[in-house]
Amino acid sequence: MIITKSEIPLSPAFPFQIEHRTLTAADNCPDHFHWHSCFEITYILHGQGQYFVNGQIYTVSDGDIILFNNIEPHGWEVRDSLELIVMVFQPELIANGFALLDYDYLEPFLKRGTNFKNVLPASEQVTRDIYQLLKEISDEENRHTVGYQLMIKANILKILTLLIRHSQDSSKSDRLLSRKALEMKRLSNVFEYINQNYAEHLTLADAAEMAYMSPNYFSQYFKKVTGQNFSDYLNGLRIKKAQDMLHDTNSSVIDVAMACGFRNMSNFYRMYKKYTGTTPSARTDK
Repeated sequence: MIITKSEIPLSPAFPFQIEHRTLTAADNCPDHFHWHSCFEITYILHGQGQYFVNGQIYTVSDGDIILFNNIEPHGWEVRDSLELIVMVFQPELIANGFALLDYDYLEPFLKRGTNFKNVLPASEQVTRDIYQLLKEISDEENRHTVGYQLMIKANILKILTLLIRHSQDSSKSDRLLSRKALEMKRLSNVFEYINQNYAEHLTLADAAEMAYMSPNYFSQYFKKVTGQNFSDYLNGLRIKKAQDMLHDTNSSVIDVAMACGFRNMSNFYRMYKKYTGTTPSARTDK
């Protein structure tokens, strides 16, 4: 599994975006998770697929809604295609300065009640109510008439209020969420460095130093957060990059191996087979 941070450019004056988006099977990358600093509410207009988040696999289809907060790595796999309405916003849109009352609106994302799930099924009334509000928000964004931003924010507040009511039991401590946020923050520089320098000679000791941890502690910590050993994560990333190069370029296998950080061809072939189930020479079959 590869974890990267997605940068979503939002206006500081009104940090919000809503769009219709289509995912196809060509976008599938279930071993590549991303996270972002904004909250996301996605409605499934049409199609079937799976989302992966918090160790859970959610199968979604027409009419379902999926929710992500600003620290949850997630990925997906689409059967044929997924037509979506995707709304993202920064917490500052709702709670600029985190005034106490405004901060309460963010509880469904920040303090998970025991009824919380990342997916709201189409069969529930709250899902249908939120969809109607998303349509109104989309219409306001498209028309840009006077006061449209106020209407958008008002409808987002309505959505958040519905989510609060839906996950009524807010007694669950947010300690787990805070711990996850800290774990991601402590490793974010490591992920970024690996993703940019995977072709270089990288060691666990180097990564541990970046995270200000001892190698032994870092090794345990990294596996707890990602579910993988550091070497497995690094090799998986390198093989994914090699797959892309073999598919998109005419570079020789040895050039691809070297460009992706492998200095030993037998090791490259062994790792490629381990992670893909095939050999680099099979690229013409893709």
